[in-house]
Amino acid sequence: MKIGYARVSTTDQNLDRQISKLKEFGCEHIIREKKSGASRDHRVELEKLISKLRFKDVVVVTELSRLARSLQDLLNILNELKGNEVDFVSIKENIDTRESNIYSKFMLQIMGAIAEFERDLTKERQKEGIIEAKKKGIYKGRKVKYHENAKGSDKIIYDAIVNSLRNKESVASIHRKTGVARNTIYKIAKDKKLIY
Repeated sequence: MKIGYARVSTTDQNLDRQISKLKEFGCEHIIREKKSGASRDHRVELEKLISKLRFKDVVVVTELSRLARSLQDLLNILNELKGNEVDFVSIKENIDTRESNIYSKFMLQIMGAIAEFERDLTKERQKEGIIEAKKKGIYKGRKVKYHENAKGSDKIIYDAIVNSLRNKESVASIHRKTGVARNTIYKIAKDKKLIY
């Protein structure tokens, strides 16, 4: 069954043009939604649509921006459809997963590569931001649990780790005894200058 999905961002906008195109395309059922496409959150009609889809249904949109605003959201939705063996058509962009369409496959691969590139750029910017913040002394990082001034059981575990390191126990042995991550033990050893 061809199911159309029409969405506008605000209640003042009109769905008529999209509905007309979806009917022309042969959609037997059309879901209407008046919500922002910035994220998938709170898009009740889209969630209902996805939950009711059956094997070999076809979801049709007039253009990709009607389904999602962010590339990552779009790819997540398309992967979910593919996982449920549901096909997808975007009329404007000429993407149709029902057929062995080289253009559609190419476009989806390009979008996947762009999304991966965006994720990598975000990680790189975050890393650069942390380095810059550390230089300025304003980045504190994750709160350290086991340290010299810790309280209660955290202090007891910290002291046990330090004593074990002083007794030349291996990091693996200390890890097994305390359950504390090896990296944390190495950091304590480095801070206390107990590297052996």
